[in-house]
Formats: sequence, structure tokens, C-alpha cells
Amino acid sequence: MSELEIPYKIINITCEPINELRLPSFKGSSFRGVIGRTLRQALCVLKSYKDCHQCPIYKTCYYAYIFETIPDPHKKLPFNLHKYPSIPHPFVIEPPLDNKNVFKYGETFLLKIVLIGKAVSYEPYFILAVELAGEHGIGKENRKFILKDTLSTDILRLSVNFPLTNDVLHHQKSSKVLINIHTPLRLIHNKKLVRKLEFHHLVRSLLRRLTVLYYYHISEKLPEIPAKALIELAEKVKVVDKNLKWYDWERFSYRQDKRMKLGGLIGNITFEGPIEPFSFLLKAGEILHCGKNTSFGLGQYEVVEV
Repeated sequence: MSELEIPYKIINITCEPINELRLPSFKGSSFRGVIGRTLRQALCVLKSYKDCHQCPIYKTCYYAYIFETIPDPHKKLPFNLHKYPSIPHPFVIEPPLDNKNVFKYGETFLLKIVLIGKAVSYEPYFILAVELAGEHGIGKENRKFILKDTLSTDILRLSVNFPLTNDVLHHQKSSKVLINIHTPLRLIHNKKLVRKLEFHHLVRSLLRRLTVLYYYHISEKLPEIPAKALIELAEKVKVVDKNLKWYDWERFSYRQDKRMKLGGLIGNITFEGPIEPFSFLLKAGEILHCGKNTSFGLGQYEVVEV
């Protein structure tokens, strides 16, 4: 049986505004942006290179590994990994999920960061990054905040199994699963954003994400995964109920100097069919998120058994 073992660590950071703090309804982009900029200022030794891809020491740079995650262009890649234009970052930022926009002095909020694979050893840099972000300020008016407390887990391990035995394939048990999508889910299928979600879209994206995360951030010895059989089985799972909507939001990219639309699906959807072989995969996605722009906190969902 194929298995991916993915080490991860969760940092919970409690923050408090120094003065009134104003944030957008979806806060992940704001935190991702300021944390990246302040950490680059602190760690980058060759700031004259605006593009990390051109820097002669990017292979040994902590910032480049964490926030740029650049593949080696001269390296031959297995499993069609060369088809992917970018590599997932080895972290996920989970901001507060509520729609609260104003935090007053004395009120606290929780920022959660999930470190993946080799990035578990970079915990001090992430805490430094959040501390520097608070000193720099966040939002349009660069309002400042301080770290009140940090609480980290030990190194945890996700074991993702793919139990596709002959018995499973020939005696497919039907069950239901409800998925609550908390932050915009941006999936690409046939080079287009998915607006009509099917179960196989979710499975394809999770398989791709976990495979690439494992290869680049854990080990190049990637176990064989029955991707084709899993996708064929996933296509037999049907939608039986859904309450989804497309949520459009914008962020300003300092690196590209332009505003970007990053819409996605939110709400809930119920699937029915041979879901049991995907239980490990779906649980992994709850922690590691799914789809595009996960480092902002996008693609966060919760699995509920029906």
C-alpha cells in the first residue's frame, strides 16, 4: 500500500494591536504580504537582486526557500513535475476566519501558521517574521501590533494512505461526506478555474499538491501513487447537495505592482459514492489546504461525516 508521511508543525501566535487595527474581511493576504516583505528585509544579503531567481546564492537563502520556493531549472524532474510552473510554499497561514474588520487595543487575535516538511525547522524565522510585521505595521495605515504569546506543537506526522485493494475496487461501499469550504477554493482543471465543483476536481488537486509538497519539501524518493485509479474512482462520486457561491476578492501584489483578483468557491457541498479510499487524502487537505494560493490561507475546508 502506498503511503506519504508528511511531517508538519503548527504555530499559534496571539497578537494584540498597539492601536486600532483595521483589516479586510479576508485577512490572509495582508499577513502573507507583510510577513514576506519584512522577512526579506531581515534575511536577504543581496538586496540589489529584486528577482530571487537571478540571485547567485538563492539555493542557500532561507528567505528564497520559504517565500519564493524556486526549483532548480537544470534538474530533471520525475512524475511530470516539470509541468507545474510554481512550487507550493512549505507553509500555510490561517488568519482569523471571522469577518471582523476592527481590532481595538486590548483585543487579541490568533494567527495560525502550518509549517510543512523541512520548513518545520524554520519556526524561529516565522516567529521573527510575524514580530517584524507587527513592528512594520499592517493594512493601509500600517497599524502596528505585538506578539503576546506563541504556542507550537511538536512535529506531527500525516500518514496519507491509498487503500486501493482489489476488494475495495470490486466491492465499492457508498457513503456520504459533507465538506464545508471556509476560504475561497481555487481549483484549476483543463487550464480553467473550476466553478462547478465535482469530487474528482478535489481529488486531482489534493493529489497534485501532496505529491509536489512531498517531492520538494520532504524527500525526492516519492512512493508510487495509484493516481489514475484514484481519479477514475473519484469520478464515480457524485454531488447530492450543494450550497456554494463564488467569492471574489482582490489583493495588491507589491512584487507585481498591481491588483489581482483571487476569487474562489465558498460554502458547503455533499458528495456520495465510494468515498472511503479518499478519507486520508481529505483529512490531509484539512490541514494542508487545497488548490491555489494556500499560503494566503485559501482552500481551507472541514470534512464532516454524514
